[in-house]
Amino acid sequence: MAQKLITMAQKELSRYEIIKRLIRKEINGTEAAKQINLSVRQIKRIKARVIKEGAEGVIHKNRNRESNRKITNEKVKEMERIVEEKYYDFGPTFAQEKLKENHQIKIGKETLRQLMISWKLWKPKPRKKNKEYRSWRPRKEYYGEMEQFDGCYYDWFEQRSERCCLLASIDDAAGKITGAKFAYDEGVKPVFGFWKSYLEKQGKPLKIYLRQVFYLQEHAGIGP
Repeated sequence: MAQKLITMAQKELSRYEIIKRLIRKEINGTEAAKQINLSVRQIKRIKARVIKEGAEGVIHKNRNRESNRKITNEKVKEMERIVEEKYYDFGPTFAQEKLKENHQIKIGKETLRQLMISWKLWKPKPRKKNKEYRSWRPRKEYYGEMEQFDGCYYDWFEQRSERCCLLASIDDAAGKITGAKFAYDEGVKPVFGFWKSYLEKQGKPLKIYLRQVFYLQEHAGIGP
Protein backbone atom coordinates (compact mmCIF):
# COMPACT_ATOMS: atom_id res chain seq x y z
CA MET A 1 0.00 0.00 0.00
CA ALA A 2 1.37 3.42 -0.97
CA GLN A 3 2.21 5.66 1.97
CA LYS A 4 0.40 8.98 2.23
CA LEU A 5 2.70 12.01 2.11
CA ILE A 6 1.92 14.55 4.84
CA THR A 7 3.30 18.09 4.52
CA MET A 8 3.64 19.89 7.84
CA ALA A 9 4.70 23.44 8.66
CA GLN A 10 7.40 23.92 11.30
CA LYS A 11 4.80 25.05 13.85
CA GLU A 12 2.70 21.93 13.23
CA LEU A 13 5.77 19.70 13.45
CA SER A 14 6.68 21.20 16.84
CA ARG A 15 3.11 20.67 18.05
CA TYR A 16 3.19 17.06 16.90
CA GLU A 17 6.42 16.38 18.83
CA ILE A 18 4.93 17.90 22.01
CA ILE A 19 1.66 15.95 21.65
CA LYS A 20 3.64 12.72 21.16
CA ARG A 21 5.45 13.44 24.42
CA LEU A 22 2.06 14.02 26.06
CA ILE A 23 0.73 10.70 24.74
CA ARG A 24 3.87 8.93 26.04
CA LYS A 25 3.13 10.59 29.43
CA GLU A 26 6.50 12.35 29.49
CA ILE A 27 4.65 15.62 30.18
CA ASN A 28 1.13 16.41 31.38
CA GLY A 29 -1.62 18.43 29.73
CA THR A 30 -0.76 21.63 31.58
CA GLU A 31 2.88 21.46 30.47
CA ALA A 32 1.86 20.76 26.86
CA ALA A 33 -0.61 23.66 26.91
CA LYS A 34 2.13 25.98 28.18
CA GLN A 35 4.60 24.91 25.47
CA ILE A 36 2.08 25.20 22.62
CA ASN A 37 0.37 28.29 24.08
CA LEU A 38 -3.13 26.79 24.01
CA SER A 39 -5.69 25.91 26.66
CA VAL A 40 -5.74 22.48 28.30
CA ARG A 41 -9.13 21.83 26.64
CA GLN A 42 -7.66 22.52 23.18
CA ILE A 43 -4.72 20.23 23.97
CA LYS A 44 -7.12 17.42 24.86
CA ARG A 45 -8.88 17.80 21.50
CA ILE A 46 -5.58 17.78 19.57
CA LYS A 47 -4.37 14.76 21.54
CA ALA A 48 -7.58 12.87 20.68
CA ARG A 49 -7.19 13.73 16.98
CA VAL A 50 -3.53 12.61 16.94
CA ILE A 51 -4.44 9.29 18.58
CA LYS A 52 -7.15 8.81 15.94
CA GLU A 53 -5.53 10.36 12.82
CA GLY A 54 -1.80 10.38 13.58
CA ALA A 55 0.24 13.36 12.38
CA GLU A 56 -2.74 14.73 10.42
CA GLY A 57 -4.40 15.47 13.75
CA VAL A 58 -2.27 18.58 14.29
CA ILE A 59 -2.86 20.04 10.80
CA HIS A 60 -5.35 22.91 10.82
CA LYS A 61 -8.58 21.90 9.10
CA ASN A 62 -8.89 25.26 7.31
CA ARG A 63 -5.52 24.98 5.58
CA ASN A 64 -5.77 25.79 1.86
CA ARG A 65 -9.37 26.87 2.29
CA GLU A 66 -10.40 30.37 1.31
CA SER A 67 -11.28 32.46 4.34
CA ASN A 68 -14.94 33.40 4.84
CA ARG A 69 -13.72 36.84 5.94
CA LYS A 70 -11.96 37.61 2.67
CA ILE A 71 -12.90 41.08 1.39
CA THR A 72 -14.02 41.17 -2.25
CA ASN A 73 -12.40 43.52 -4.76
CA GLU A 74 -15.71 45.32 -5.16
CA LYS A 75 -15.88 46.01 -1.41
CA VAL A 76 -12.27 47.26 -1.39
CA LYS A 77 -13.01 49.66 -4.28
CA GLU A 78 -16.14 50.89 -2.53
CA MET A 79 -14.21 51.59 0.69
CA GLU A 80 -11.44 53.33 -1.25
CA ARG A 81 -13.98 55.63 -2.91
CA ILE A 82 -15.71 56.46 0.39
CA VAL A 83 -12.51 57.07 2.34
CA GLU A 84 -10.97 59.14 -0.46
CA GLU A 85 -14.09 61.32 -0.77
CA LYS A 86 -15.13 61.72 2.87
CA TYR A 87 -12.34 60.61 5.23
CA TYR A 88 -9.11 61.30 3.35
CA ASP A 89 -7.68 63.26 6.31
CA PHE A 90 -8.73 60.69 8.94
CA GLY A 91 -6.50 58.14 10.60
CA PRO A 92 -7.32 54.39 10.24
CA THR A 93 -9.04 54.16 13.64
CA PHE A 94 -11.37 57.11 13.04
CA ALA A 95 -12.01 56.06 9.43
CA GLN A 96 -12.90 52.55 10.62
CA GLU A 97 -15.46 53.99 13.06
CA LYS A 98 -17.03 56.17 10.36
CA LEU A 99 -17.26 53.31 7.85
CA LYS A 100 -19.14 51.25 10.43
CA GLU A 101 -21.29 54.12 11.73
CA ASN A 102 -22.27 55.79 8.46
CA HIS A 103 -21.88 53.08 5.82
CA GLN A 104 -22.45 49.80 7.72
CA ILE A 105 -19.05 48.51 6.58
CA LYS A 106 -17.17 46.43 9.14
CA ILE A 107 -13.41 46.06 8.71
CA GLY A 108 -10.49 45.54 11.08
CA LYS A 109 -8.40 48.57 11.97
CA GLU A 110 -5.10 46.96 10.89
CA THR A 111 -6.63 45.77 7.60
CA LEU A 112 -7.93 49.27 6.86
CA ARG A 113 -4.58 50.77 7.84
CA GLN A 114 -2.77 48.58 5.30
CA LEU A 115 -5.35 49.46 2.63
CA MET A 116 -5.04 53.20 3.34
CA ILE A 117 -1.25 52.93 3.03
CA SER A 118 -1.66 51.25 -0.37
CA TRP A 119 -4.13 53.98 -1.39
CA LYS A 120 -1.57 56.64 -0.36
CA LEU A 121 -4.08 58.02 2.15
CA TRP A 122 -2.08 57.17 5.25
CA LYS A 123 1.63 57.36 5.95
CA PRO A 124 2.83 55.13 8.80
CA LYS A 125 4.89 56.83 11.47
CA PRO A 126 8.48 55.61 11.80
CA ARG A 127 9.04 53.44 14.84
CA LYS A 128 11.21 54.77 17.61
CA LYS A 129 14.25 52.70 18.34
CA ASN A 130 14.13 51.25 21.81
CA LYS A 131 17.12 51.92 23.98
CA GLU A 132 19.17 48.83 24.67
CA TYR A 133 18.77 47.41 28.14
CA ARG A 134 19.62 44.24 29.94
CA SER A 135 17.41 42.40 32.37
CA TRP A 136 17.44 39.05 34.10
CA ARG A 137 15.30 36.53 32.27
CA PRO A 138 13.12 34.33 34.50
CA ARG A 139 13.59 30.58 34.13
CA LYS A 140 11.10 28.60 32.08
CA GLU A 141 8.36 26.85 34.04
CA TYR A 142 8.40 23.37 32.51
CA TYR A 143 11.01 20.77 31.69
CA GLY A 144 11.71 20.65 27.94
CA GLU A 145 10.71 24.26 27.17
CA MET A 146 14.29 25.40 26.59
CA GLU A 147 17.79 23.92 26.62
CA GLN A 148 20.83 26.02 27.54
CA PHE A 149 23.80 25.00 25.35
CA ASP A 150 27.48 25.96 25.28
CA GLY A 151 30.99 24.63 25.04
CA CYS A 152 33.93 25.15 27.40
CA TYR A 153 37.63 24.72 26.56
CA TYR A 154 39.64 23.50 29.55
CA ASP A 155 42.35 21.07 30.56
CA TRP A 156 39.70 18.58 31.65
CA PHE A 157 42.10 15.63 31.92
CA GLU A 158 44.84 17.50 33.82
CA GLN A 159 47.52 17.21 31.09
CA ARG A 160 46.91 13.47 30.67
CA SER A 161 45.36 14.27 27.30
CA GLU A 162 45.07 17.21 24.93
CA ARG A 163 43.07 20.26 25.96
CA CYS A 164 39.51 19.78 24.64
CA CYS A 165 36.02 21.25 24.68
CA LEU A 166 33.10 20.05 26.78
CA LEU A 167 29.79 20.46 24.95
CA ALA A 168 26.87 20.46 27.35
CA SER A 169 23.15 21.21 27.58
CA ILE A 170 21.12 22.07 30.65
CA ASP A 171 17.35 22.23 31.01
CA ASP A 172 16.43 25.84 31.78
CA ALA A 173 13.52 25.03 34.10
CA ALA A 174 15.13 22.27 36.17
CA GLY A 175 18.78 23.37 36.01
CA LYS A 176 19.55 19.73 35.21
CA ILE A 177 22.38 18.61 32.92
CA THR A 178 20.68 16.83 30.01
CA GLY A 179 23.69 16.08 27.84
CA ALA A 180 27.50 16.31 27.92
CA LYS A 181 30.15 15.27 25.42
CA PHE A 182 33.87 15.92 24.94
CA ALA A 183 35.00 17.19 21.54
CA TYR A 184 38.09 18.77 20.00
CA ASP A 185 36.22 21.99 19.25
CA GLU A 186 32.79 23.63 18.80
CA GLY A 187 32.72 23.05 15.05
CA VAL A 188 29.67 22.11 13.00
CA LYS A 189 30.27 18.35 13.08
CA PRO A 190 30.78 18.02 16.86
CA VAL A 191 27.77 20.24 17.62
CA PHE A 192 25.52 18.46 15.10
CA GLY A 193 26.68 15.13 16.51
CA PHE A 194 25.83 16.30 20.02
CA TRP A 195 22.28 17.31 19.09
CA LYS A 196 21.71 14.21 16.96
CA SER A 197 22.47 12.08 20.01
CA TYR A 198 20.29 14.33 22.19
CA LEU A 199 17.28 14.13 19.83
CA GLU A 200 17.53 10.34 19.55
CA LYS A 201 17.45 9.92 23.33
CA GLN A 202 15.25 12.75 24.58
CA GLY A 203 13.32 14.17 21.64
CA LYS A 204 13.16 17.73 20.34
CA PRO A 205 13.34 20.62 22.85
CA LEU A 206 11.03 23.57 22.23
CA LYS A 207 13.92 26.05 22.20
CA ILE A 208 17.72 26.03 22.33
CA TYR A 209 19.51 28.97 23.91
CA LEU A 210 23.20 29.41 23.06
CA ARG A 211 25.10 30.98 25.93
CA GLN A 212 28.30 32.98 25.69
CA VAL A 213 29.16 32.34 29.31
CA PHE A 214 29.43 28.66 30.10
CA TYR A 215 26.40 27.70 32.21
CA LEU A 216 28.03 24.72 33.91
CA GLN A 217 30.64 26.95 35.50
CA GLU A 218 28.00 29.24 36.99
CA HIS A 219 25.35 26.81 38.18
CA ALA A 220 26.74 23.29 38.35
CA GLY A 221 30.18 23.97 39.78
CA ILE A 222 31.95 22.11 36.95
CA GLY A 223 35.01 23.39 35.16
CA PRO A 224 37.44 26.25 35.76
